[in-house]
Amino acid sequence: MPRRVLLIEDDAELSDALRDILVDCGHTVVAASDGGEGLRRMREFSPDVVLLDLMMPRFDGWRFRVEQRRDPALAATPLVVLSASNSPNAIAVDADLYLHKPIDARILVDALDGVLNACDKRGASANLAQTERLAAMGTLAAGLAHEINNPLQGLMLELETSRRALRAFAPSPERDHVVAMISSAAEAAERIREITSAVRLFAHPDSTRTGMVDIRSPIEAAARLAAPVTRDRARTKLVLGELVLVIANEGALAQVFLNLLTNAAQAITVGAVDDNEISVSVDVVDDQVRITVTDSGSGIPPALLGRIFEPFFTTKPVGQGMGLGLSISHDIIRTFGGTIQAYNAPGGGTSVCVSLPRAMGD
Repeated sequence: MPRRVLLIEDDAELSDALRDILVDCGHTVVAASDGGEGLRRMREFSPDVVLLDLMMPRFDGWRFRVEQRRDPALAATPLVVLSASNSPNAIAVDADLYLHKPIDARILVDALDGVLNACDKRGASANLAQTERLAAMGTLAAGLAHEINNPLQGLMLELETSRRALRAFAPSPERDHVVAMISSAAEAAERIREITSAVRLFAHPDSTRTGMVDIRSPIEAAARLAAPVTRDRARTKLVLGELVLVIANEGALAQVFLNLLTNAAQAITVGAVDDNEISVSVDVVDDQVRITVTDSGSGIPPALLGRIFEPFFTTKPVGQGMGLGLSISHDIIRTFGGTIQAYNAPGGGTSVCVSLPRAMGD
């Protein structure tokens, strides 16, 4: 399979020879003459694999590897070292594969293919494991929501009964105060009911079943679930308009919008709520329904915009995401005949636009 290869080699003749070998095999190759240029090209080119020399002037291969690992957007890209050194310091660079110069062209190509295939298999295995964990969590969440709803329903009925009973007494400041407290408790219980309803919707999307969906419903459900993440970072503004129908699965769409709202919130620093906003707007353009999620966060480097929907690609620090949310969202929207695109907003931040075919009859 043709891949994108970043070749970092200071010897111009050797670099040209290696480039010719890889291009003849169908790969796209970008070359750099030292580690500093390699980092810049890596951010622009987003390679599938890096082929790195160690002994280079100015910015050597060891320093390149350190800087690569520090950058969350670059750290996961596999690295193959091609060096003439056999020293322990050379091997300590901690590459995915270490090759010695000189090397036969066929061996080099096979070695690169082996590293890339191994990474693909690890990714597929991790994807399956993550999917299984998400399914298990969904089952657990749905069960918890059901268990919460049973006593919650009783609580709401008792609150309403108490409020009506108190109104039979003569008006007094004390009575009015108790009625107000009961009303507040009833409103809080209603919010809990809305959250558990959203959890159940999200937990069992069953994306194989489709029907007419009011696009406002999954957006509102996602906004309720995302509130614990968004409320300390930005104001959330929903501009949803009138009833608009699409043919989709409501739970699956809720998952998409929850992913988008969570990502938007995580791009904004905690503590400046009044200075930041996450907006969700719905527009109808011809036969398409467009849902745009815009944040006032840090934006996405232009070189990475084209990769954010790839599985396991993430710009978040290690341990804060597997890079599956946007990939899953992309697959869900495509299943319903739609598209999803991201771009940097003119005033800063990021906008993600989901476009779905409008259902007839709304």
